[in-house]
Amino acid sequence: VFDLFSWVFLVLLFFTAYMFRNPERLPAEDDDMAVLSPCDGNITSISKASYNDGKEYIKVEIQKTLLEASMLRAPTLMNIKKTTRRYGLMLSSNSFLRDKLGERATITCSSRYSELFININAGIFARKIELFKTVGPLKSAQRFGILVDGNIELYLALDTRIKVSVGDYVKAGESVLGYFAHKGDLNDKQ
Repeated sequence: VFDLFSWVFLVLLFFTAYMFRNPERLPAEDDDMAVLSPCDGNITSISKASYNDGKEYIKVEIQKTLLEASMLRAPTLMNIKKTTRRYGLMLSSNSFLRDKLGERATITCSSRYSELFININAGIFARKIELFKTVGPLKSAQRFGILVDGNIELYLALDTRIKVSVGDYVKAGESVLGYFAHKGDLNDKQ
């Protein structure tokens, strides 16, 4: 009986190590206008959507499952202005109640070229959304949190050139989702 339990715990140990792996990633582009994927997963939706501020954005939704690496990475060189959290239930990504009752973290950021918003929605297997940094600067592809299961919605400016399509598999900090339009540096305008 004890031999069987040792094998079960060994399998659990390997699965946990695999789930929380932290691979080193190099961005596919060294361009500061590139928008990288914040998590591993499949692109499930690319659409035009209005955000809470009333403006329209391009919404890129990435579904992350339990088997992908759990590390969240910054999509671009950016400054986190504000992070809000809503504690809630761990619901399936397909649930219609997820938007109202699910656990969510919303990150408001600004890059050199545009503002962007990141919604992190916890899935059914996630215990919580762990964020290492909630305010301040982040380098492109820098680790800023952990999400075991769930999805990420990235709200980008309408003039962002999207390079991926629905169904594509992307890797955090490595795959390029698109490019910001060059309008000059936002810091020069302020």
